[in-house]
Amino acid sequence: MMKKMLLVILAAIAVLAGASPAGAQDTNCYTIVVGKAASADGSVIVAHNEDDSGAILVNLRKIKARDYGAPQTIDLGRGAKHVTGGRTAGFLWIEATTQEFADSFLNEYGVLLTSDSCPSRETKSDVTDGGIGYMLRRLVAEGATSAREAVTIAGALIEKYGYTGSGRTYTIADRNEAWMLAVIKGRHWCAERIPDDEVAVIPNHYTIRVVDLADATRFLGSRDIADYAKANGWYDETKDGKLDFKKAFDRTGRADLVSDGNTLRHWRGLSLLSDKKWEISNTYPFSFKAAKKVTPESLMALLRDHYEGTEYDATEGYKTGTPNKTKFRTICTATTIDSFVASLKAGAPDPLADSLWIALGKPDTTLYLPLYYGVASLPPSAGVGPDDHDYARLYKQHFEDAELKSQKERLFHTKVLALQNAAEADYAKMRGEIDRELGPLEHELVANRAKIESEIATLYAKDKGEAVRRLTAYVADAFGKAAALYDRLLQK
Repeated sequence: MMKKMLLVILAAIAVLAGASPAGAQDTNCYTIVVGKAASADGSVIVAHNEDDSGAILVNLRKIKARDYGAPQTIDLGRGAKHVTGGRTAGFLWIEATTQEFADSFLNEYGVLLTSDSCPSRETKSDVTDGGIGYMLRRLVAEGATSAREAVTIAGALIEKYGYTGSGRTYTIADRNEAWMLAVIKGRHWCAERIPDDEVAVIPNHYTIRVVDLADATRFLGSRDIADYAKANGWYDETKDGKLDFKKAFDRTGRADLVSDGNTLRHWRGLSLLSDKKWEISNTYPFSFKAAKKVTPESLMALLRDHYEGTEYDATEGYKTGTPNKTKFRTICTATTIDSFVASLKAGAPDPLADSLWIALGKPDTTLYLPLYYGVASLPPSAGVGPDDHDYARLYKQHFEDAELKSQKERLFHTKVLALQNAAEADYAKMRGEIDRELGPLEHELVANRAKIESEIATLYAKDKGEAVRRLTAYVADAFGKAAALYDRLLQK
């Protein structure tokens, strides 16, 4: 199979070279957020597909906390200098090398950050010394002890330096609550808390609607956000009533909502999770009640979705090739580079409180593997690079990634890429084979999760060190079993 696979990989690379539908730069990523009362086990859940183009290494690192002993002056990348307090929290880093807006973080306090591009109507650049872009989420991950604090830290940085991108929505969550922080190019932002008993879906357009900054339990943001919208002619209080953030700041997309790259993905998430019939429109709610309690498994299925079984299934069940590159932008797509479902649970023993199911490639042709912040170390195949904190070195390695890529043959991610690229060239056949070979391990891991966590929680009450060792070995074993399956598939 290996020689044949090399040929199909080359074909797949040719397909992927132009893999993104029109406007793909503005249609990256997809996120679902589940409040703790809407999830099956009381966790706050964040599910995310990361979409980006190019030769990107997906690299996992767990960076140790560090106390520098004095404030640190760091370069934000375009010339602005920022002075930190000198202490950084430890964090799990889902790194997409060379990318400015693609990394996700989970820190030692259970604060998670990920994001979705949301192009705004703003074209003017109001920044200080080049502004802030990439380092925004890193600084938040290094300093926040809660989701709300993370929002306020991010807001202060945006107002101080000015945001360099067109627009973006950051999903920020902890074990008790989740927020969406919408940023506009320049110095303005608004954040809304997801109600505990509701679910929110975001593709790549703003989803915050009516804003009420007087309700500080639900909203945070720039105090002059309404005046800013009025000054630009995007909001008329007399005609519009209260400020609708999406209406005021969202960049106008295609008139054909089916083809705009966002509406179908938003519609699909609403339809599957609410079990209601939704029209194809762009007036969807910020959040909604789910039809039933949401589980990580249901979100894994959603992140793999290509509208199968609907009128928007453009390949008729894979009969005409890969569903990842069609006239419709799908949830799982050709540019999906990694995927995760994070569960953040208050009251769980520390090693188990913050966990991920992570797919180190497109989730439709790989499997989700378990990962916990509480492990003593990551599996060797999960990532490369140092785990100690150093601002200049980590920044250089990220954007000049030759040092990391020189070690890519060690990574499980490299095996995932080889198989998924082969699958893209012969999707129907390869998808069936991958499901048969990899599916049973994922099903086993999901089915045994509650039992494993119960055993480790019991052990943790007696022997914390041994419980962490057991958890670390469990995660390493899952990665090892998956790697062995990949080796067998790639050698056929």
